[in-house]
Amino acid sequence: MFRDYLRPFITREDGNITVFSVFMLVLILMITGASVDIMRFEAVRTKMQSTMDRAVLAAADLDQRQDPVAVVEDYMTKAGIIDVLADVQVEQAINSRTVTASGSAQMNTIFMHMSGFDTLTAPSLSAAEEKISNVEISMVLDVSGSMGGSRIENMRNAAAEFIDTVIQPADSSGLTTISLVPYNAVVNVGSTLAPYFTFDELHDYSHCATFDSTDFFSTSIDPNATLDRLSHFDRWSTSQSTTAIQSPWCPTGDTSAIMAHSANAQSLKDHVATFQAGGNTAIDLGVKWGVALLDPEMRPAISEMSLDGLVPADASSRPAAYDDPEAIKFVVVMTDGQNTTQYDLKPSYKYGMSDVWIDERGNTNPSDDRFSLLVRDWSGTSNDLYFWERYEDYDWSTRNRSTPDGGSNARRMTNSELFARFGTKAVASKLYTQPYYDDFVSYNEYYDIYYASEATVGGNAADSRLSDICEAARNQGIVVFAIAFEAPTAGKDALQDCASSASHYFDVEGVEITETFHAIARQINSLRLVQ
Repeated sequence: MFRDYLRPFITREDGNITVFSVFMLVLILMITGASVDIMRFEAVRTKMQSTMDRAVLAAADLDQRQDPVAVVEDYMTKAGIIDVLADVQVEQAINSRTVTASGSAQMNTIFMHMSGFDTLTAPSLSAAEEKISNVEISMVLDVSGSMGGSRIENMRNAAAEFIDTVIQPADSSGLTTISLVPYNAVVNVGSTLAPYFTFDELHDYSHCATFDSTDFFSTSIDPNATLDRLSHFDRWSTSQSTTAIQSPWCPTGDTSAIMAHSANAQSLKDHVATFQAGGNTAIDLGVKWGVALLDPEMRPAISEMSLDGLVPADASSRPAAYDDPEAIKFVVVMTDGQNTTQYDLKPSYKYGMSDVWIDERGNTNPSDDRFSLLVRDWSGTSNDLYFWERYEDYDWSTRNRSTPDGGSNARRMTNSELFARFGTKAVASKLYTQPYYDDFVSYNEYYDIYYASEATVGGNAADSRLSDICEAARNQGIVVFAIAFEAPTAGKDALQDCASSASHYFDVEGVEITETFHAIARQINSLRLVQ
């Protein structure tokens, strides 16, 4: 009976569409609801990701001086989603910064919970990196007298390893150039580089420049502006038979001279191997030239050198501008001493004509040259009196004449020419001693030319100039590493003041200098990236 009761419901089909419609309506509502939840999820995820992308880009900017973590947190806070930030990682080096941020947001669903999904998790991961691929380095290396023996050997080895570490392979997309600036009491620009600068016409025996104290407030040396040339002289030699001074205060040729913007590791190492120790210490001059070789005002000289094959073609536009985002500049300065006295000839002996005449005997052999000194210059040539140096052992009337030795063939020497041939003490001994004995030259005149050079910059003044040029370099964004190599307290203090920070200063002894140069090279090298 019960079966008969149900049979009409089982066999009739006119209500099926209603049931199907109900199921379809429920399905459409679930899909629509899920779409709403997914749209809400995507809106949350997009906002979180875009905010985090902007945050890490700002934090990774090398010009950004605030704490990178704080920068990311500030972005997320202002967007109202700081609670989704889970972690911020920062990898910082001298010329690079990598910032990675991650987080997630939990979102309660409205419709999808009917399908068993009560929440959705929106993840976010963002990373940004800025690194510098173009590097300019000035190595300012002490070659003063105290660097003799094992010290200069240790320095050469350390510099060579540094060069090998930082110079990039030829197929690298970045470029590192090194300028070598050896210094003692002077910086020798060298005969190779000198034509690309504008030295005055005082002489052309050697190529060292002098600077005023105010020049150390600026990082630049304009190659088109006239540089005051240091006199060519020898403070110590007493040799009277030389044809040229043997130990000039400013070296001749390319002895311990500057090498500018080279990317050839072997050439750089070969040049370092030629450095010889000698002379006083002028760290301020070394750093002045090292910094100037990184200053954009040096570009005309470097460009011309590139055309002549002395600088790589791809370095012809160096030094880069200070605000170039793809370039970074370093000075690595080392000393084993402290600033000492700098010298030049007194103005009365540096410029103009001397009182010495030379007869070159009509040939180019300097060994038979004859010299005479004007000891009395009265009105009228007939009243002049000359001391003939080759007759100094004879009687007064023989060695003192009214004309110079050689007569009309003799010519007056410039001071530059005279002191390029004889040391200051030799000039006094050779030409002024006998006239002094004969009462034609006063003791003050004899003493003055015997000590024809004078101190131009003392140690304290040089320390002040060093401090000024280092500050100027740091203000332009140049990173200064300073290495005190078995240096006295005054030298250590000067370098600590020069360095970019306490962590950029190193106090080392012996072979530690190699480890230190290598550590600095690794810091520079690890930051290189082609973006």
